[in-house]
Amino acid sequence: MGKADAATETVKQIIRTHFGCDTDEIGKIRNITNNSVYFFTIAGKHYYLKLYRSKNWPEKGKVPFVYQRLSQNHIRSAELIAYNRDNEMYPNGYLIECEIQGTAADKILLDREQEIGLYIKLAELMSSVHSIRIPNYGYIGSGIASHNGMTDFLEDEFDGIDESLEGIVPEKQLKKMKAKVLDTMHNYEDLPSVLCHGDLSKKNVIICDDGEISLIDWDDAMALNWMADVSRLTFWMRQNYSNQEYGLLRNVFLEHYRTTHRKAQFDAFESAYHIYIALDFLIFSIRVGNTEMENRLKNCLDSFNTL
Repeated sequence: MGKADAATETVKQIIRTHFGCDTDEIGKIRNITNNSVYFFTIAGKHYYLKLYRSKNWPEKGKVPFVYQRLSQNHIRSAELIAYNRDNEMYPNGYLIECEIQGTAADKILLDREQEIGLYIKLAELMSSVHSIRIPNYGYIGSGIASHNGMTDFLEDEFDGIDESLEGIVPEKQLKKMKAKVLDTMHNYEDLPSVLCHGDLSKKNVIICDDGEISLIDWDDAMALNWMADVSRLTFWMRQNYSNQEYGLLRNVFLEHYRTTHRKAQFDAFESAYHIYIALDFLIFSIRVGNTEMENRLKNCLDSFNTL
């Protein structure tokens, strides 16, 4: 039995364990770098099964915790069927959830009016998500995050960045970028820690069949301030839209986003946090061998006014 066949058989066995029957249809979703994801159908209902590649990520207990908090706050999400990180059959763990009926926003060609409508809805949705408070900052685990403040968290993150990008980004440049990010973070320590999606972009937004939207893939969820999550969204918007479109849609989102926490001071935070995001994703791009994205991110870092 080949490696792919063995993996599919493992998936089938997991499905039998939870549903007591075989699947009507099964297939692997391609071009996913973090984990292995399969779709399957039972009695006409569609599901996804995700096999985690790491035993340590996402943090144990995080995903059920996030889904529970979303449900408690009446925020639409996929129905979690199973979550197991201690299975002999697949020790890294797995997740099974129902499919949300709809299409990922990045798979739909939207005109300008539709794009504006999407970002209005996303702003309203994220206003609700960010109303969910989380103790401390950083990696969530089962509900209490790892650091006392945003700056503490990012200082630890930069220890890993320094090591991973040694010889790739000039030391002097990296040192100045780190100083800019951390100096800026000190000015925003009063912002509360909230539930953040952690990978906020159109690829993780489902436009549901009823016209509403929902977020998928909460594996990167963290406890940070609201500006961190929104900055990640605007970072990817900046990469995928023209300057004119980016400015328009960013302003639409911010206009409709609701918060009482220093909304007028977002720009300075965003400018610094984009540097951290670019460095963080540069490490990921190198690890998975995405040279096109690696070069784009290096050019992006060179464009930041930190030298």
